[in-house]
Amino acid sequence: MRVLYLTNNGMLASTTVATKGWFEDLIPKGLQPVVASPVVGEFCQWAGTLGVPSYRVPLPFPEKLWPWPFLHALWRLRRIVRRHRIQLIHCNEHDVYPIGCHLARWTSVPAVCSVQFTLTPGFSTWAFGGTRQPARLFFVSGQSMEASRPAVEGVVPESRWRVLYYGLRLEAYRCEERLRQAFRARMGLQEGDLAIGIGCGLRPVKQIEHLAEVTARLEDLPVRLFLAGITVPGLEDYADKLLNHLRQRLGPRFTFLGQLDNAQLQEMFNGLDLYVNTSLEESFGVSVLESLACGCPVVGYPSISVSEVILPDGGEIVPQNDLDQLTEAVRRWLSDRGRLQAARAQARRQAERFDIARSSEQLWQEYHAVLAEHNGRAS
Repeated sequence: MRVLYLTNNGMLASTTVATKGWFEDLIPKGLQPVVASPVVGEFCQWAGTLGVPSYRVPLPFPEKLWPWPFLHALWRLRRIVRRHRIQLIHCNEHDVYPIGCHLARWTSVPAVCSVQFTLTPGFSTWAFGGTRQPARLFFVSGQSMEASRPAVEGVVPESRWRVLYYGLRLEAYRCEERLRQAFRARMGLQEGDLAIGIGCGLRPVKQIEHLAEVTARLEDLPVRLFLAGITVPGLEDYADKLLNHLRQRLGPRFTFLGQLDNAQLQEMFNGLDLYVNTSLEESFGVSVLESLACGCPVVGYPSISVSEVILPDGGEIVPQNDLDQLTEAVRRWLSDRGRLQAARAQARRQAERFDIARSSEQLWQEYHAVLAEHNGRAS
C-alpha cells in the first residue's frame, strides 16, 4: 500500500513519534510510505535509513490574494503522487489538511487526517466542510475527540471519526535502578534529595512558570527542578525570558538540561521522583508516556488528554491551572517515599497500555477500509 505522509514536523518527536512506530510495524506488512515536509530533519533522515523517499515541499494554506506559493506546492505534490503511484494521503497534522485535501481531490486519491489539538468551529468548517470531508479523522485520545466534538459535529459524519492512540515501542524504554543512579550521581543529588522535572519544548502552552512556582513553594523540602527541552524556532525570546525567570526564582534548585537524546531522556526520567505536567493542552502527551514507561509517576493538570494517559495507575490529576492543589499534590507525593517507590512499577504498567503495535494494527485496518470504500465508490 503506497501512502503519502504530509507533516510539518521535521523532528523525531511529538507528532512523528507514532509515525515512526507505524513505519516500523507496517512496512513489513506492505506499507510503502513516502514523506513530504517543509523541513527535512531528523524524521526524514531516519525514514531514509528504511529506504523511505522524502521530499522537501512547503505545505502552505491556500491564499486568495496570493495563490502562487500554494499552487506551486500543490503541483509539486501532484508530481510526487504520480511518481510513486500513491493510493492514500495521510495528513499527519490537521493544519496540513487544507493542501492535502486539494491534492486528494486533484489526484482522486482518498485522504485521512490526524487531529493533534482541539479543533475550532471556524477551522473545521473551512477545512472539512462540504466536499472537503476526509475519509477518516483520527483523534489521538478520547478526550481530544470530545473536546473537538462541538467543532466537527455536523461537519464530518461521526462514522468517520476514530480514536487512534499514540504509543511507544515500549521495549525501547527501560525502568532501571542503574539509570536512576547514573542520573542522580551526574546531577550531584545526594541520598534524600528529591527530583522533579519535565521534558518539553519551551512553549507558552506548557506553562512551565507554574512548575517554577510549585518548586518555589516547596522550599522546605530538599527538591530540585530539572527541565529538558528545546527552544522552538520563533519563540527564542520567550525561551530566554522563561529560563531567566526560572534561574532567578529558584537559583541552584533549578537545572536546565537542554536538548537530550533518547538515551539521555530515559536516564533523566528514571532519575526523577515525579514528572510534573503543567501544560494547558496536549493532544496526547508523548513525554508523559515516556516518563511512565521509565517508571516515573506523573502528577499534574489534565491538559485535555494527559489524564487519559496517566489514570488510573500512573499518578494523580488535579484541576486544570489550580496551583494550590497542584502544589499540595506534589508535596504529598514527595513526602511519602514509600509511595514513590511503589509507584514506579505502577507507572510502568500504566504505560504498557499504550504499546504502539496496537495503534499500528488499527491504522492498517483503517487504511484498508478507506481504500475499499474509495474503490467501491469509484467502481
